Amino acid sequence: MTWETIRNLVRDEWVILSLLLLWSLAGLTVICERIYSMWNIVGKSEAFKTKVLAALDGGDLAKAAALCETSSAPLAEVFERGLVVFQRTPHKTAEAVASQRAAVVLSFKRYLWALGTVGSSAPFVGLFGTVVGILKAFQSMSVAGTGGFKVVSQGIAAALVATAAGLLVAIYAVIAYNYFVSKVNGLAMRYKLYTDEFLLSLGEYAKNRSGATPAPGIAVGGAGAPAAAPAAAPAAANPTAL
Repeated sequence: MTWETIRNLVRDEWVILSLLLLWSLAGLTVICERIYSMWNIVGKSEAFKTKVLAALDGGDLAKAAALCETSSAPLAEVFERGLVVFQRTPHKTAEAVASQRAAVVLSFKRYLWALGTVGSSAPFVGLFGTVVGILKAFQSMSVAGTGGFKVVSQGIAAALVATAAGLLVAIYAVIAYNYFVSKVNGLAMRYKLYTDEFLLSLGEYAKNRSGATPAPGIAVGGAGAPAAAPAAAPAAANPTAL
């Protein structure tokens, strides 16, 4: 295939190919943005979690709060929210941490809907170009008044170019979308484990400070189970009859 033939094919299907080019640029933009945002996020979160837990285990709540304020890891938002609620209403700490974790995990999925849209719609855009190309081929046959391969070849070739371009855009978009969804699911599970460790450390911190069972909502694993009721006082013995 010569460059002149390619130019003719692009000229015949420039509308469809331009649309697919926009689809492709949108998909590449989302991919680059997500790679940049999620680069080394596991390593940064792991290091941050270790520092905060070490501060809590040492009884230094102020240091843990300072680490949350200065860190750029998304996990810092979760821990900072937990520390704020812990100092005000300790029994609501687990709920606050869970809701903030869900918000952070949701932010990891930002713009993935656009990538999924590119991957699912690009083949249909290419198919539309195929239909248009075939219609042009039959129109050329009608105008010429004769059939044959030479009459319809260019229209069919242009149609196949549109189909190939649509499939190419869809293939890389779908692969990238599935990769990011899998990565987000893995991060969600890791963040669940990190917050469980955080709540456990907060519970131990509260126990060491008060010398009693930690408040509900910051128990081991953040289960939030209320503390056991105190045992009833023994009944008074009957006085010995005289």
